[in-house]
Order: sequence, then C-alpha cells, then structure tokens
Amino acid sequence: MLNTRTASVSESTAIAELWTVANTARRAALDLGPVAEADDDSRAVRLRLGAPRTFAFVVEEDGRLVAIALAMQALAQDGASPVPVPGLLHVSMVAVHPDAWGRHLGALVLESTQREGRKRGFTSAQLWTHETNRRAQRLYERLGWTVSGRTKADDSGEPIRHYVRPLDDGQ
Repeated sequence: MLNTRTASVSESTAIAELWTVANTARRAALDLGPVAEADDDSRAVRLRLGAPRTFAFVVEEDGRLVAIALAMQALAQDGASPVPVPGLLHVSMVAVHPDAWGRHLGALVLESTQREGRKRGFTSAQLWTHETNRRAQRLYERLGWTVSGRTKADDSGEPIRHYVRPLDDGQ
C-alpha cells in the first residue's frame, strides 16, 4: 500500500540513500559512469529539511521510501545568494527508486509538492534536471513544467536544464 506524506528531518539518511540509488541507476542506464561522491548527502538533506520554508514529500510502500521530492524557498543567483526570490519554490532531489520506475510515483510526489507549495504561498516553482534524464523531462512536461531555456553544468560537470511552472490554483 502506498502512503504519500511529508518527510521528517529524521528521515534524512533514507532520503539521501534513495536519491543516490536512483541517480546511480539513471547514470548506469545511460552508461555515464558512477555518481560523483558527495561529502555527506544525509547531512545536506538534514540541514535543508531543518531550514525554514523547506519541506519534502515522500511516497512510502510497505515501510520503504520509494519516491521523494524536496522543496525550499528559492534563493537569488541559483542559490549562491542568501536573498530569497519572492514567491518562487525551488524543487530539488525528485527521485523514484528504480524498482518503482514506471508506476507514476514521481508524478504523485511532485503533485503533492506543488499543492503544498501553493498552500505555503508560493506562486511559481523551478527545478533543474540532467539533459540526459528523458524520463524526468517527460514527467515534468506532462505536469505542466516548461523549459526556461537556461542550462548549466552541475557539480560533476554534467549538463542540466532549467524548468519552471506556475503554481496557481488552475494548474
């Protein structure tokens, strides 16, 4: 049975582990090599979840996390500045366990995140995804996200593209 709910800070390690498993599987499927080692993903998730205006949704099945999405107040200069961008929600770490790919759990967790963002007063949202992640791109576009035209490289040098979406009640 599936349970969609907000995550707690105590689940930081499980969230980081799911993110790593999904990202490793995505890279392996594309023959991109191993995931770049992060200093401490669970610590980073714990810090993010503990910050004001940050939340995460998870989908749990039989006591195991199978999908996640982390969301927070967007900051200017793509997070390099401490200045909040009014009304803009930044969505990060959208991931589904590879065993659950194709079951629409990414849509479930992302729609929950979008609804919660609206409830919290955000009027639009943004996210970045890898240029090679066609599965995620199809999901985002199906849910009304559009490519902004911005691109850059992530911390490991892999190209990523920027998506945006209004969070008004009609969408």
